Amino acid sequence: MRWPAASVSWLSHQWQQKGLWYRLTLPLAWCYAAVVGLNAWLYRQGWRKAYASPVPVIVVGNLYVGGTGKTPVTIELARLLGEQGWRPGLVSRGYGAQSKTHPAVGRGADLDWRVFGDEPALIAAITAMPIAVHPDRCAAVRQLLCFDPAVNIILSDDGLQHYRLGRNMEIMVEDERGMGNGATLPAGPLREASSRRRRVDLILRRGGAPTDGAEASRPHTFPFAFDLQHFTCPAAQVRLDAAAMAQHIHASHAKVIALAGIGVPQRFFDSLRDKGIQVDETIALPDHDVLNQQTLAKLDAATILMTAKDAVKYATHDDPRIWVAQLSIDWPSQAIETWLLQKLPKVKR
Repeated sequence: MRWPAASVSWLSHQWQQKGLWYRLTLPLAWCYAAVVGLNAWLYRQGWRKAYASPVPVIVVGNLYVGGTGKTPVTIELARLLGEQGWRPGLVSRGYGAQSKTHPAVGRGADLDWRVFGDEPALIAAITAMPIAVHPDRCAAVRQLLCFDPAVNIILSDDGLQHYRLGRNMEIMVEDERGMGNGATLPAGPLREASSRRRRVDLILRRGGAPTDGAEASRPHTFPFAFDLQHFTCPAAQVRLDAAAMAQHIHASHAKVIALAGIGVPQRFFDSLRDKGIQVDETIALPDHDVLNQQTLAKLDAATILMTAKDAVKYATHDDPRIWVAQLSIDWPSQAIETWLLQKLPKVKR
């Protein structure tokens, strides 16, 4: 079920405060937190058995529902692991993916986003690592290792709460919204109680300050940020940096539309403004949503700007109006690489 963008925006606002919605739904949140907490406790005690992968598993997840930046972080972690001699593969639930009975597995830039989901398809296009998608991540791991036996470490895109998949390391990604109002669903935005943060191995915080893990209440924390660096027009095979794109739009005097179907579309629109790129209209879609091709074709604009996650769902090579924004991640890569080098030998099998 995809909620209208206005409803998502309203709920996101409610989750940042302890207003009427919070008070009305707090009893439901207590029940939800109790069930989720009991499930996690049963796995920690060994009363429920987790699947033990034959190769190490690193889970990249979050507590706050929706987009916090997991996908770009996963892409960069795959790059760091590859530079250190690992052969990473990815498993994902694949939100909206059509693969239900058996895991979908593949690699490369030609994966169908309808089968794999938009985020796995994007990761596959950028990293070229093998990918398996299925709601049962344990089945996805098994299928992935059959598809490519050379894989010796697995990244799980999301799945922090999928305890049936055993893991060797947990990395939590947070953004500027923090823990919201501190409540679990539906009164707040958290999938588990905020105390869950203390059990992960590493926190990557968007815009946060680094820590060394000395505080008993938190693990190591590294800050990160995204920078909108350039745009590509797949139909024309042209690439412009952000400053050149701003000049190009200013000189054209033609209508510009910005489109985003991501967790927080306003972030994309704000990043355009920060780069001096003026748009005449914005289209904010619910996360993972897509305009049908007929609606896209009828958009009255000379230029359509969209994110890379959106671009995998459109025939960008056939529409010269479409320009795809490319982000770079700004983080202390050397410090994170050092941390990984210290941790990975301990999980190697």
